[in-house]
Amino acid sequence: MSGTRGKGRGWLRWVLLGLAVLVLLPLGGLAVLLATLDLDAQKPRIAAAVQQATGRALTLSGPISLKPSLVPTLAVEGVALANMPGGSRPQMLEMRRAELELALLPLLSRRVEVRRLVLLGPDILLETDPQGRPNWAFAPEGGTPSPAPSPTAPAEPAGPGYQLAVQRVVITEGRLTWRNGATGQSRVLAVPRFEASAQNGPIGFGGELALDGTAFRLSGETGPLAALFGPPPAAPWPVKLALDAAGAHLAVDGSLAQPLAGRGWRGNVAAQVPALEALAPLVPGLALPPLHGIDLAATVAEPATANPAGLPEISGLRLTIGESALDTLLPGLKLAAASLQLPQPDQDAQIEARGSLGALPFTLAGSLGAPAPLLQGQPGPWPLDLTLTAANAEARVQGVIARLAQLAGVDLALSLKVPSLEPFAALAGSPLPPVTDIALETRLAERDPGFANGAVLRGLRLTSSAFDAAGDLTLQTAPRPGLRGALASDRIDLDALKPPAKPGQPAAPTAAPGPAPADGRVIPDLPLPVEALKGLDAGLRWQIGQLRAGGVAIRQVQLVLESAEGRAQLHLPTATLPGGQFAARLNADTTQDPPRVAGAVYSEGLDLPPLLAALGAPANISGRLEVDIDLAGHGRDLRAVAGSTDGHAALALTSGHIDQGQGSMLSRAIGEFRQALPQVAGLAQGRLEVACAAARFAVQDGIARSQALLVDGSLGKVGGGGSANLRDETLALRLELDLALPIPGVNLVRIRAPVPVTGRFAAPRADYAAAAAGGALGTAEGLLRTPGNLADGVLGALGGPRNLVPGAGGNLPDCGAVLAA
Repeated sequence: MSGTRGKGRGWLRWVLLGLAVLVLLPLGGLAVLLATLDLDAQKPRIAAAVQQATGRALTLSGPISLKPSLVPTLAVEGVALANMPGGSRPQMLEMRRAELELALLPLLSRRVEVRRLVLLGPDILLETDPQGRPNWAFAPEGGTPSPAPSPTAPAEPAGPGYQLAVQRVVITEGRLTWRNGATGQSRVLAVPRFEASAQNGPIGFGGELALDGTAFRLSGETGPLAALFGPPPAAPWPVKLALDAAGAHLAVDGSLAQPLAGRGWRGNVAAQVPALEALAPLVPGLALPPLHGIDLAATVAEPATANPAGLPEISGLRLTIGESALDTLLPGLKLAAASLQLPQPDQDAQIEARGSLGALPFTLAGSLGAPAPLLQGQPGPWPLDLTLTAANAEARVQGVIARLAQLAGVDLALSLKVPSLEPFAALAGSPLPPVTDIALETRLAERDPGFANGAVLRGLRLTSSAFDAAGDLTLQTAPRPGLRGALASDRIDLDALKPPAKPGQPAAPTAAPGPAPADGRVIPDLPLPVEALKGLDAGLRWQIGQLRAGGVAIRQVQLVLESAEGRAQLHLPTATLPGGQFAARLNADTTQDPPRVAGAVYSEGLDLPPLLAALGAPANISGRLEVDIDLAGHGRDLRAVAGSTDGHAALALTSGHIDQGQGSMLSRAIGEFRQALPQVAGLAQGRLEVACAAARFAVQDGIARSQALLVDGSLGKVGGGGSANLRDETLALRLELDLALPIPGVNLVRIRAPVPVTGRFAAPRADYAAAAAGGALGTAEGLLRTPGNLADGVLGALGGPRNLVPGAGGNLPDCGAVLAA
């Protein structure tokens, strides 16, 4: 029996020995082979194989060494792989040294077990050429480039029937460069040290990295590597990530149901960001607002059904933002606190914010529609309701957007209520008009999806203590910016829109005439913004019941603005001023080179005092004024337009007077007259009555030639003719004086003489030599003047019939009617 047992043990020893020989003999032979193999001699074969497979040249400039053992270590130095033709540098990959420690025994069970992989100084360039072709699309010799792998394509196993296990990977002094060949922009990820390890379990990794010089740390843990190459895991593959950069911390704790396909992902995200702008170097090209104290928590998951925007499903969202100075967005803007909450995807999101703009506090509160319908591709309306309050004002946006992704089907009610502008004066930096009870209501819609071509304001109604307006407006952005629509206003009080003087500041005095320009010209070389019309379209009609300005009530105002393709017209068909009506028109045509500018003004009897008050001019002239002006010229500035003007200009004044106020033009003219004629030095100051004054000029190519020129008043008549050159602003006029001047002690002095007027617009020169030589005659009996001979002189000078007014007591002639004839 004992012999039998001995024989059994002997068989077992032989079996074990045989198995050992079967295992160790091949391994020993392989070890001997590896120890005696000259690997450097294999470089040409290795390079040729890579060339054949990729179409790129492989350079092995350093030695290849092998440390034989059951876990041999293979080391390669000086590795370089050529870049694609036309690349930004010769090499796509350069590496100083690579070490691979591979266990031999597991190979017998078809298991590839990498104990350690060390990469020293890997420098990888990933780039595209100007046509977008990537350098990682390899082409075997004699073949076509293989397509670039899809980022979402699952990785292939190491080989058929083999299992892959990697225990440790170490990368030091690495660099990965991405370059866009179309834009020339590039980004560099430096990898000072990155390490990953797995011991038959989860994979842990971590390391220090730097993106374009900005350091950050990435660490995390995933499920085992074996689960990626075996049957689909029964449980989701876990993933944990942590990113620390510039004081910010981002953590993700989630899983993937299909890790190789990148499907079925879900995770909890948490982030704490002390200063968002500190992360700007990590996302160049994206302007990050200076938000501080950010705390974010949310659950994100792959949507159950794909959505066009590729957005994840978000739930449990809680975002808070702390005190932040946002002066870079808007000077003086400060955010005290803000929050956004979204409990579930099918619930509305709630928004709250508090802050200030300068010394003006504000709050924002409201809700945004649930994101679930959007993610599910449902076209139903997306509601929003936001209210902004600032001081005593409130603005609200309420309504729906039918298709949010396209910003189409917008129907939003906009409202604004401002009881008083006074609280906003500090923000404006100066007093604001004392307008109260401002209220605005309108509905906003898009012209085309995404507001690509502008917006539409329907049912607009604006009311206040100073003005009102109602109508529809269309704001156009394409093909050119523009404004179209129709408005109606019962009243607009421009006087009420003037801000009050600052406390303690006296009212500004009436400005004295300024000094002459340095170049001696009156017409400035003021650039005209006509070129802007090339990019502006307009079609606006505005009816105003009463427009008040300077104390003057202008009634029945109609404004028409038309602009298209570089041609524009501002037309005032009619408006009623105190004492009469007037009309005006301004045209510009930029399709001509240089642009053509035209203007016309016409009136039939305007009462001058309220008109001058509205214009802020000295009220030293009164009477009824009639105007007939129609001029056109070419140029890009006012001086050029004046120098090329064609048309006519006519003025008539009746039943008026002129005050010889200190510093007035009349006062200066009479002063020069006294100096030239000592015999009229005693001419008294005072008011000059003007029965009629009329002037008509025909303008051609910048030269205005007199067709009629007459002033008939209490001192006599002044007629004449001549021309005024708008190009160089020179005068060539000849006035004919027929004056009867009351001089104390003389009774009357009769002046009948020509007076040439030359010089320039800024400094006219009157030559009184002829009058001084003998044109002054004293008379004791005086000169009797009647309305009849006065009317006869006016109509004769203008070419009209004589003897229209019989005898004393008749009406004075209508100079405007004579001009029109």
